[in-house]
Amino acid sequence: MSQVLPLTVIEELMFHQDCAAYPYTCFIRLRFSGQLRREDFERAAAQAATRHPMLLAGIEPSARRLIWQMNRGQTPSIEWRVAPVTDVFPTAGYLELEQGGLRLIVIEGEGASELLVQFHHACCDGLGIFQFIHDLLVIYSQLQGVAIARALPTYEPDKLRGRGTFGLTWRKALAMTRKQSVGLLGVRQFLARSPTPLTPHEREPSGAPTPSTYPAACAEHFAAEVNAGLRKVAVQLGVTTNDLLARDLFVAMAEFRRRRKLSTDEWLRLMVPINMRNTADRRLPAANVVSSIFLDRRGTDIDDREALLASIHDEMQLIKDYELGYTFLLSLHVNRLIPGGIRRAASGTRCNATAVFTNLGKLLSRTGLPKDGDSLVCGDVQLEGIEILAPLTPYTSAAFAAGWLGNRLSLTLHHDPRAIPTGDARELLGLFAAAVNRYAEA
Repeated sequence: MSQVLPLTVIEELMFHQDCAAYPYTCFIRLRFSGQLRREDFERAAAQAATRHPMLLAGIEPSARRLIWQMNRGQTPSIEWRVAPVTDVFPTAGYLELEQGGLRLIVIEGEGASELLVQFHHACCDGLGIFQFIHDLLVIYSQLQGVAIARALPTYEPDKLRGRGTFGLTWRKALAMTRKQSVGLLGVRQFLARSPTPLTPHEREPSGAPTPSTYPAACAEHFAAEVNAGLRKVAVQLGVTTNDLLARDLFVAMAEFRRRRKLSTDEWLRLMVPINMRNTADRRLPAANVVSSIFLDRRGTDIDDREALLASIHDEMQLIKDYELGYTFLLSLHVNRLIPGGIRRAASGTRCNATAVFTNLGKLLSRTGLPKDGDSLVCGDVQLEGIEILAPLTPYTSAAFAAGWLGNRLSLTLHHDPRAIPTGDARELLGLFAAAVNRYAEA
């Protein structure tokens, strides 16, 4: 494998979006019953990280050309803390990408422990980090003599050279020309509309310090009956569970603003990450193979819940049919042709999205680890819950994430405490959760 790799357009965008005031890092919080064994955990983390070279790669920001420095012989940064395990998220500092894009924080509590995985989004996406977490938990269990029903996946690091092609060949790109003309209409809408932040606030200077409460987050966990009801309603209405959750989130955001007597005529925009992997990527190690699509709604669009759901379903189906996940990536390629174009696109001088909504679906469902109900047994500890935090950017002060451990859905909200205080964040997530809880009655 090469010692250096050029940045893809999405990696370059995320590199430039990162600053101390608005770190472009993600978090995965894993909550365990039992105590993690330090020696076994550190060995497992080192072995798992070597299988995913992007997580240990670094970027030298002063270099003339931005490139990944690979195979630097590093091991993951691991911090051990002794503290009570509570609902409050552990704090973390700013992650310097030149030191590597992965940091692990282990909290050792009384009879319980938790792992906070912090990673720079330029290194990999949500699905990519769960490849690493999969390997970490399996190797940790193997070190304790646990028999695993599945072998570890086989990865080919040389495939990282093609991670930015997203399966596109010149022939496929030409064949997509007609479809992407629909995407150009979306680009025009994106530029013509000015979405509003959830709450009015000023942008912090890029050099301002990272908030002392970082990450600021809250979570809701749902009973299996909610998941069953959610799927039942989706089938009955001919939509997806993601359509239902996106609809409920728009309604929650609109109500949150209405309670604060903010305008209902402003555009609310959800930025929704889209996985761009294909069958050729099944042996690709953790990487950033993602694009984004944007859903805009306002006022009367949101008041009619049934019409809102239908419009979201139709738009998501159009995006799938016309492969419009490529549109955002192609627009970044156009920006790259202009000197400094991607840096300007990342500047954050305007609100590009009201909130982020990412849905990673079922998590760690193919580890082969023993199960206890919806929990995973990992040697001497048991994985009881997972919470996901997507990054924030200027004026995008809320990022929602959904994920399932077994049949249990969890929703998390990562919020900027300078724009949305803790109490307001809990109110906002509570509005979203109340709508989701009603599916248990289906």
